[in-house]
Amino acid sequence: MIYHEDKSSGVAFPIVAILIAMVAIVGSLMLSSGNRTSARVWVPDGSVVPSYVSSR
Repeated sequence: MIYHEDKSSGVAFPIVAILIAMVAIVGSLMLSSGNRTSARVWVPDGSVVPSYVSSR
C-alpha cells in the first residue's frame, strides 16, 4: 500500500506572495498620492474644428 505524506509548505507560499504584492501596491499608491503635479494635456486651438461640428 502507498501512503501519501501531507505537504504543509504548499499553502504558505501563495499567501506570502499575495501579502508581498498587497504591500507593494499599497506602498506605490502611498508614494504616488504624495506627488500632486498637474497633468498636462494638449488641447488644439479653437480654430481647428472638424467640418461636422457646428460652432453656433
